[in-house]
Amino acid sequence: MELGFFSPEISGQNVEEVFAKARALGFTQVQYDFDTSHGEEMPAGFGPGELARVAQAARDNGISIAAVNGTFNMVDSDPERLEAYIRRFTVIAQACAYFGCKIVTLCTGSKSPEGMWRYSPATAEEPVFQQLLATTRRILPVAESYGLTLGVETEASNVVFTARRTRRYLDEIASPHLKVIMDCANLFPAGTARRENVAATIGEAFSLLGGDIVLAHGKDVAEGDAVHFASPGMGIVDYDLYFDLLKKIGYAGPLILHGVHDPADFAPSIAIMREKLLAAGL
Repeated sequence: MELGFFSPEISGQNVEEVFAKARALGFTQVQYDFDTSHGEEMPAGFGPGELARVAQAARDNGISIAAVNGTFNMVDSDPERLEAYIRRFTVIAQACAYFGCKIVTLCTGSKSPEGMWRYSPATAEEPVFQQLLATTRRILPVAESYGLTLGVETEASNVVFTARRTRRYLDEIASPHLKVIMDCANLFPAGTARRENVAATIGEAFSLLGGDIVLAHGKDVAEGDAVHFASPGMGIVDYDLYFDLLKKIGYAGPLILHGVHDPADFAPSIAIMREKLLAAGL
């Protein structure tokens, strides 16, 4: 299994420097966010040569673009902003197709006024779930037209905050163009990140979603009452179990390391992941 990185987590003056640093760390895959090259995740458009520059930087460093971020708040309470980002989704889809990449990531959104990655009790309400379905049905034809797969994560602060809710989302949309990004660290809402919960929680997620996994994340979460993410291999996620389950479902994609906010953690996280992948026969 090849290792990849999340592009905003490697700093650099330009996209060429970011990819060069990633190559030096041994990465061969990336989940790309246009904030790396354009200062915003979902630009309204691209100038001449801008996409070519990103693609060339990736090629020059032997890195494949495994996924592109297309994350916006899919249940945004501001209708004008929501419409703007639905339009921009087509721009991201076109860029993804240009790169020859097949996966666009989603954020199922939140009703929190603090942002789409923040928790709000209102996010769990049924009308919000229905809004998510409506937004998905608007962008799905775009994904279909470009031959892309929409990748969704179970995320404690978002509309699909449990594996069961993610399963319902997939079933109601019922499209081969909507699949799962498995991120085990995101399976633990506040108060549940305990070592004794890990095996059952990961096992349930694979039981419900294993057949729909299109991309795997390597992220971690610290034990405690609050949700505090950790660099891969430095929290409570059982990577031996995780990799065993990925092997059993025949997953053949990359592992995108995510949640590395201290550059000093890259080397030890990579070493831990390589050791565990080797032990798992991956």
